[in-house]
Amino acid sequence: GKAVVRRLLDNPVMGFAPWILFSVIEGPGRFDLAAGAACGCGLLILAVGLAVGIRGKLLDLAAIVFFAVLLAIGLAGGHGIHEWLERWAGEISNVMIVLVALGSVVVRRPFTLQYARESTERQYWDSPLFLHINYVLTWVWIGAFAVTAAVGWYGDGPLHEPDNIWTNWIISIALLIFAIRFTEWYPNRAKADALRSAGAPNDVDPGSITVGALFLPLAAYLVPIGIVFLVFDAAPWWIGVSLIVLGGAIGQHLKGAEDEAKRQSGATSPTR
Repeated sequence: GKAVVRRLLDNPVMGFAPWILFSVIEGPGRFDLAAGAACGCGLLILAVGLAVGIRGKLLDLAAIVFFAVLLAIGLAGGHGIHEWLERWAGEISNVMIVLVALGSVVVRRPFTLQYARESTERQYWDSPLFLHINYVLTWVWIGAFAVTAAVGWYGDGPLHEPDNIWTNWIISIALLIFAIRFTEWYPNRAKADALRSAGAPNDVDPGSITVGALFLPLAAYLVPIGIVFLVFDAAPWWIGVSLIVLGGAIGQHLKGAEDEAKRQSGATSPTR
């Protein structure tokens, strides 16, 4: 129902959906499709949001305008420009999202505020903790897309390998996983730290705010990387096997540490 849709649209990750979709599709011979799909995705998110009473957000509007203009330039600019965009549009889109997010910080309205306010009571909107959390989240996303742009440039430029598995997929996906996980993890961590400093009761699940809980998805990510290496012969077989074993072992260790934090919290909690 509407409640489920609203919860989905309240997540800043949804604001990046058009940009992520573009980065997945774009490549030689796929520029028009990628730009059109990204623009359509932005329009769909905006339309669905308006239908359930959510106003358009900065990232939605930026995606619609940017990809529409990019597509128009590609269609009207001739073969040379179209070919250039096919090579560099991925990096251009990453730089653009960095500039949009940086602009929101410059005007003291980090873009994540628009999403956080949808699920937070108005009385907390101007609280130092609420604002601090959103500044941190915005900077993490800025960093993730900035590094992705730099890595993509290195693969397309100095390496001359636009399909390089590391620069085109593995590193960018790892950064995306980290940014998404950090967006879920940090608000609770910051809240727990603030409550602890104030000596106030803390109802945050201790297992969910450990450093291990933050990096658990990245540990799990090592397993599919290893499988890809084995299936596509992208590296010596022993590297693929090592990544699978290492990912499983690290994941088990971090999950155990998370469970231990929960048990210790339960053991030290006062009985009622």
